[in-house]
Amino acid sequence: MGKRERMALYLLLGIALISLFWSLRNFYYAHTELVPGRGGSYTEGMLGQPTYINPLLAYQETDLALINLVYSGLYRFDGNGNLISDLADGMPVISEDQKQYTINLKRGVKWHDGRDFTADDVIFTIQTLQDPAYKSPLRGLWLSTTAEKLSDYSVRFTTKDISGPFLYNLTLPIISHSTWGNVDPQNFPLSKYNLEAVGTGPYAIKEIKKLPSGKIQSLTLESFTDFYAGRPKIDTVTVNFYDTEEDILNALHGKEISGFGFVALGSNLYLEKDQDNFQIFSLPLPQYQVVFFNLNNKILSDQSVRKALSLATDRQKIVDNVFGNNAQVPDSPLVPDDSTSPTAPDLEAAKKLLDNAGWTVDNQTGLRAKKGAPLELTIATNDSLANSKAAEALANQWRQLNVKINLSILPTKQLNDEMIKPRAFDVLLFPQKLGADPDPFPFWHSNQTKDPGLNLTGFASAVADQLLAETRSNTDQAVRKDKYRQLDQILSDQIPAIYLSQTLYIYAISKDIKDVGLKRLYEPNQRFYDLRNWYINKDRVWR
Repeated sequence: MGKRERMALYLLLGIALISLFWSLRNFYYAHTELVPGRGGSYTEGMLGQPTYINPLLAYQETDLALINLVYSGLYRFDGNGNLISDLADGMPVISEDQKQYTINLKRGVKWHDGRDFTADDVIFTIQTLQDPAYKSPLRGLWLSTTAEKLSDYSVRFTTKDISGPFLYNLTLPIISHSTWGNVDPQNFPLSKYNLEAVGTGPYAIKEIKKLPSGKIQSLTLESFTDFYAGRPKIDTVTVNFYDTEEDILNALHGKEISGFGFVALGSNLYLEKDQDNFQIFSLPLPQYQVVFFNLNNKILSDQSVRKALSLATDRQKIVDNVFGNNAQVPDSPLVPDDSTSPTAPDLEAAKKLLDNAGWTVDNQTGLRAKKGAPLELTIATNDSLANSKAAEALANQWRQLNVKINLSILPTKQLNDEMIKPRAFDVLLFPQKLGADPDPFPFWHSNQTKDPGLNLTGFASAVADQLLAETRSNTDQAVRKDKYRQLDQILSDQIPAIYLSQTLYIYAISKDIKDVGLKRLYEPNQRFYDLRNWYINKDRVWR
C-alpha cells in the first residue's frame, strides 16, 4: 500500500472515529438528563453569636435559625408556609372531642450520634420544657397539655381545652433523651450540647471556630448521611457571625459569604433587586404596621370618620416612598390567600363622607369642624425611623381632607406607659406581629380591651366575639378559615384599624444556589426548613 493510500485510509479512520464519537455523544445526551447533584458549600452571614442551639432555651434569632438546620420537629413548614410532617408519619388523628392528638412516628430516624429516635425523645422533650426548673421560655405554651407514650413509635397529646392553634405547637424541635437525660436543671443552660448540638435534622455540627477572646467566628455543619429524608445535596453549610449589618454587607460584596437575610422594617440595609451575582427573595412575614383608631374617642367613634380616613390613605404610596422594596401593601392578615383586593384610595369620596357626616370646612380656618368642634386628631407612634416616617406620610395624606393632624413621636417605653397602656391616644401607629396561626383573639375580643390585653382600639362586637371564641375552640382548619373570613369582613366594615404595610424578609442568596423554593415565612428562622432541597452541582444520569 502506497503512502497516498495509507494517508487516505488514516483519514477515513479518523473521520469514522470522529463520527462514532459524535454519535455516541449524541446518544448519551439524548438518553440522559441533568439532575441535582451532591457537593459544594453554602456560607451565610448572621448577626450576633450562637448561645443556645437548644430548642427549649433558644430565644435569639441566630439560635432559632441554627436549630432548624440541626433539629427536626414532629411537623414543619414547607416553602409555601404549609404544615407538613417531619418526624411524624402523617398528620395527627384528632379525637372526636378535639382534645386528643395521636401521632405515629417515622421509623428508622437517626440522631447525629447514631442512636435511634423514638417516642421516648418526644415525651422527654415535652416533660422537660414543662418542668419549671428548666426555665424554658416555651413552658407557657404547653402547661395545659399532657403527653403520653403509646408505643416506641406512637404518642398522644391531650389538651385541657379544645385549641385550634395547638397543631402549630407540634413544630417544636425534639431533643435527644440520651443526650440530655442526665443533665440536671442547674447545668442545662451550661451544657456543651447547647453549642455542640445533637439533632435529627439535615445538618450536623462539624466544627466551631473561636477567636482567642472566645468569641465564635464561624460554625460549620455537614450534611447528615443518615438523614431520614435523604442526605441533603449541599455538603457543607458554614455560618459566619458578624457584629453589625454593615459588616455582613461588606462580607457579601467581598464574597466571604454566599447569602444573608434581614427583616426590612427597622433595618438600615437596602438591597437593589437587580444583582449580578445574587438572587433576592422578598418574603412576606406576618408582621404589620397598623394604624389603630381609639373607638372611645368621640370623633373616631363615628364610623364615617374612620371610613373617610381609610379612603384617604394611599398605602401603596407610603410603601413606595417610605419603604421602597422593603415592605408591601398587605392583604388581610387573617385570610391572606383569598382576600379581595384592598379598597383603592379615593380622596373625593372621603371628603364627601365627611361632608355628609356634618364635618364641613370652615371658610376662615380652612379646617373641618362640626357644631364648632374642630376635627383634630393626633397620631402617636414610637421614634423608630420606619414608624416616624410612615406617621409623617400618613399625616400629610389625611391633611388633604382639611383635617388638623398632629404628631406625637415618643420613645417606645414612654409611648407604652403614657399612651398604649391607658389607651390615651387618638390614633396609634404601631407594629403587630402574628404567627403561623393568626389567632386574632387577643387583638379583637372585647375582653381584651384593657391592659395587658392587646385590643388597643376598644373594638367590641358580640358577633366577632363569638367567631373568635369558636375559631379558637375548633381544630377543623377549613371551619376556622371560614370563620376568619367572616371576622375579616366585620373588621373591614367597622374599620377599627388600617393595616398600613407588611414587613418583608429580604434574603440574598448566590445565584450558584439552585432550587430555592421559599415563598412565605412565618418567622425568619424558618428559611432553613427549605435548605435541604437546595443544590449547587448537577449530575447527568440515564433516563
